[in-house]
Amino acid sequence: MPDFVDLHLHTNHSDGRQPPREVVDFAVALKLKAIAITDHDVVTGYIEAAEYARDKDIEVIAGIELSASNGTDDTHLLGYLFRPDDKPLLETIERFRRIRYERGKKMVEKLAGLGLIVDYGDVLKIASHAAVGRPHLAEVMVNSGFVDSYNDAFDKYLGLDGPVYVPKAKLTPAEAIKLIHEAGGVAVMAHPALTDRDNMIAEMVADGLDGMEVFHPTHTRAIRKKYRQIAARHGLFVTGGSDSHSRKGRYGDIGQEHVPFEYLAGMKEAWQKRADRR
Repeated sequence: MPDFVDLHLHTNHSDGRQPPREVVDFAVALKLKAIAITDHDVVTGYIEAAEYARDKDIEVIAGIELSASNGTDDTHLLGYLFRPDDKPLLETIERFRRIRYERGKKMVEKLAGLGLIVDYGDVLKIASHAAVGRPHLAEVMVNSGFVDSYNDAFDKYLGLDGPVYVPKAKLTPAEAIKLIHEAGGVAVMAHPALTDRDNMIAEMVADGLDGMEVFHPTHTRAIRKKYRQIAARHGLFVTGGSDSHSRKGRYGDIGQEHVPFEYLAGMKEAWQKRADRR
């Protein structure tokens, strides 16, 4: 039986619903060979998962998901195999955490302007120790009866074109790639078909992009073929994952994408080559 990995997972340390330990247990039950915790702008979920998995038959890879933009565009970059105690990385994501807190307040204020009164304290309670994000606000909106579902909240209010959307803090792609590299990791373009920023690929490759996420729940077979060819053309390694948030309607479930173990080996090979050049 082939070995599989899931290299794109979120926990309740960002906008996922499951604690890191539950994610690890679920992955072990599925007999996954390795997973990567790629929470948005935070590494504490990875640290907790890695510690918990020490005596378990699974490898937990350091990961993070960062938002990047050169203006009006938007793309996501995944960092892997970096040092989770890297000071510049931690300082950057802590700054993002503070900005996310203020962003959440602004979205609550915009909802109030539409007559939908949400207690920001309830949002913070849902977020718990995680950096505040739109999914936490969406959950409160569902609980308050303002919308019928999580997807409904995004479709009507919280989406990029929604009336209460507030942009989040972003690095430029070059800054995000540099931050990941200087923390000792490799940088991967996340779900390229979802963000639809093919025009940015060549520039990001020039900035040092290492890999491309080909396996993703939103990628059809044809899309996978397309990005596999693009990755080969630019000398990028290929990776993938479920992008699980343990939320109904929010991408895939843990292990859903059958990502071969050798893709992780390819990532590690690229990581080693970059380390050898330092």
